[in-house]
Order: sequence, then C-alpha cells, then structure tokens
Amino acid sequence: MQERGNGVSGWVGLNMATRGLPDFVEVNPVVGVCFAEYGEISRALMGDVPPGPVPVVSRPLGYLMPENSFRVWRFTQGEDPDLQARSIADAVRVYGETFIDAYGDWGRFSREIESAGLLADHERKKVLPIIFAMNGDTEQALEIVAEEQSRVLGLDDMYARSYRDFAGKFFDRFGSASV
Repeated sequence: MQERGNGVSGWVGLNMATRGLPDFVEVNPVVGVCFAEYGEISRALMGDVPPGPVPVVSRPLGYLMPENSFRVWRFTQGEDPDLQARSIADAVRVYGETFIDAYGDWGRFSREIESAGLLADHERKKVLPIIFAMNGDTEQALEIVAEEQSRVLGLDDMYARSYRDFAGKFFDRFGSASV
C-alpha cells in the first residue's frame, strides 16, 4: 500500500502460481487504486469484500506495460531472487505508478470508469451505483440497482443471490428506486 493522501492509496497484489514447486514459483503482480470512502461503502453493501484495502480498480501489471499482455516473473530455486524482485519493483514504479496516478484522481476515475473497460461485467452493476451515489447522482445509482435487481429476480445462481442482498442494502442506505 502506498498512501497518496485524501483517502487514496496505491495497491499492489501478488498472484502466485505454485504449480512448479519446489523448482519455481511464478508471480503476476496486480496494481490497483483504493479509495477509503468507496472501501467503507462497498464493505457495508457487499458480503464478499475481504477485510483490508479494497481496490476499486486494478489491472495485472503486464497489461500496463508496452507488451499489453499477461506477464509473470519466475523465481527459480537456486537463482538469486533479487533480480526478479528488482524487475517487478521497477515495472511497478514505471508502469504501475502511472496507472495509480491516472486513476487515483477521483474526478477522472469516476468520469472514465464506465467507458475505460476497467470493470468486469459482474462488477459493473455493483461498482457503478456506488460511484454514482458517492458523486451525488443517487437517482442514476438507484435506477441501475433496480434494473439489475429486476433482471435477476427469478434467478437462483450465486450472482443473483449476491445481487439481491446488495440491492436490499443499497436501497436501505440510499433510498428506494422509483423506476
């Protein structure tokens, strides 16, 4: 975590593939941006948010680099791990911090998040209403939640159950929809 001020933090997570143990482990760094207020609200509304910092947006580091592709750093037994660790740190500094700088500004982030292709489909209907509500556009937020709640009404999959729970908490916090 890198505190950036005003409730904004840069975040780096390390996904690890251990299928090569004990010979090697592969690391896929992920860079993200956390907004404290968003984290508090999402934790209250979503039952699946782990404790700790909540990156509202994140990208695997390789996709922020010129190659724009999946990238792993391999740590091999018997080799000096410092070379790979320095390579990750340098890539985070050059490419990750640029991402954090760009989306660590709430105004830019909240204007561009919908069109930037940064949210997976299953995230959009929870993340966007929170962002709209935080920006004072409660009407738009409630409309999104009501439409998605209506869409999943008769479904019984994990997403539908999770969304109905989210919608109930969202309406309790921000009011009812008049859609």
